[in-house]
Amino acid sequence: MIEFSLQVDSWILKAIIPELGRIFAIAQKESAYSFVCPNPLDDDLVEAWESGLAEEARGDRGAVARLLKSPKFPFGQVEVEEEDAEDLLRGLTELRLTLRSNSLSEVSDQELENGNLDLELMDSSLRMSVFAYIVTAEVQERLIDFLA
Repeated sequence: MIEFSLQVDSWILKAIIPELGRIFAIAQKESAYSFVCPNPLDDDLVEAWESGLAEEARGDRGAVARLLKSPKFPFGQVEVEEEDAEDLLRGLTELRLTLRSNSLSEVSDQELENGNLDLELMDSSLRMSVFAYIVTAEVQERLIDFLA
C-alpha cells in the first residue's frame, strides 16, 4: 500500500473535490486523448485495439474514482494499492488533460507549470480549477516518487 499526505489544507481539498468530480464525469464521456490503431484497415486489429484501450481506461478511471471516493482524501491522505498506482497515474493524466481543455484554456501552460499565477485576479471557478490541477499534479509527483 502506498500512503502519503498531500501538502495542501483540507479546506482547499474539500472545495475542489466537486470540481474534480465534475471533470471526472466529463472525462468519462470524452477521452482527453486518442490513440489511432496502427492498421485501421484490419477490422480484427481495430476491434482488439479499441477494446484493449477501453479496458485500460476503465481501470484508470476506476483508480481515480477510488481516490475521489476515499473518506481520507478530503483530509489530504492518499492511499493507493501498489498494483493500482500506474492506473491512477494514467487516470490523473486524463483528468488533468480534461481539466486543462475544459476549465483552464485561458491559462497558459507556462503559467500552470511554473506557478506564476495571480490567483487574486481569477474568478472563483477558475481558481478552483487551478487548485484542482495543482493537487492532481502533486498526487502524480508523489506516486512517481514511490514508484521510482
